[in-house]
Amino acid sequence: MATGLQAGAADSVEEQPSHSSTSMARGRKCWHISEKTGLRNEVEYRVDVKSGQLVLKMIRSSGRQDMLSFPIMSIEDIFTIEDGEDCFPAPLMKSLSAEERAGLFIIEYTHDDGTSIQRVGVYLVEASRSARDELLQCLLQHVHAAAPA
Repeated sequence: MATGLQAGAADSVEEQPSHSSTSMARGRKCWHISEKTGLRNEVEYRVDVKSGQLVLKMIRSSGRQDMLSFPIMSIEDIFTIEDGEDCFPAPLMKSLSAEERAGLFIIEYTHDDGTSIQRVGVYLVEASRSARDELLQCLLQHVHAAAPA
């Protein structure tokens, strides 16, 4: 069962200290893994509270930096290792240690480029399960705050 970001989905994510939201607003580092190539790149992500966006700054091995941002409300689902290894490509799973698997998750969001709507997946590895869960809790808080009463 996926973590999901609908109202009421917080049951699967433990309550986290409020200092985690502050660090996510400033930026935290983790790893992005390419689904196609398996290459890892350092990522700094932050939750932009004002715009309601999740912002990812990917730092390539060449030194080039790419930015990716999308509305938190466009997130369709988030899968973690607890949802089952079959949620992730087998080659990607084989490339990860047990510790890395604990921090693995995929954020699936809807991207509308004006001509078509696509579901996009971003594979990330946090330093630990608890660090991953802090991000999930922060995203859930933003969804709950933005949900109509």
